Amino acid sequence: MLNQKSIIFHGRANGFTLIEIIITIVIISIIASLAAMIILKGVSGYSAEDQRSNLNYQASLAMERMERDIRMIRSQGADITTMTATNLQYTNVNGATVGFSWTSPTLNRWNGTGNDMLATGISAFSFTYLQQDGITAATSANVWFIDISMTSQQGTDTVAMHSRVHPRNF
Repeated sequence: MLNQKSIIFHGRANGFTLIEIIITIVIISIIASLAAMIILKGVSGYSAEDQRSNLNYQASLAMERMERDIRMIRSQGADITTMTATNLQYTNVNGATVGFSWTSPTLNRWNGTGNDMLATGISAFSFTYLQQDGITAATSANVWFIDISMTSQQGTDTVAMHSRVHPRNF
């Protein structure tokens, strides 16, 4: 025989109320949205840093390549065939015609038959040709140093680089 106490207790133990379920869903939603914001912030930070790293890497690689190649100019004078602020062509120690040119935003290396792209996103670039005493050289016969200045830009990130190169055969 059942008594009234067991019926009341048994009816109350059959599950959750609607309010308990709604409160649980709201709490889980708040926790999930906070977790999503934290993850999104981390992903955007990683993406921005990756973009800056790529920008710096590409510009550094282009600068190192130009420095290495310019050191190999065969001699002063006739072996430097073009010397402007954005274009340099010369004959290297192997007798090959090599050069660099910038047409915004692309920096190219002339390999004798065509251009190879060194870097993109170059917003400013210049060659400066200097004599031994640091004064700007008027002719290729007076060139002792070649200054390279470039600025690489991607979005709001900017990397400026400068190098002075002395060809080894001068």
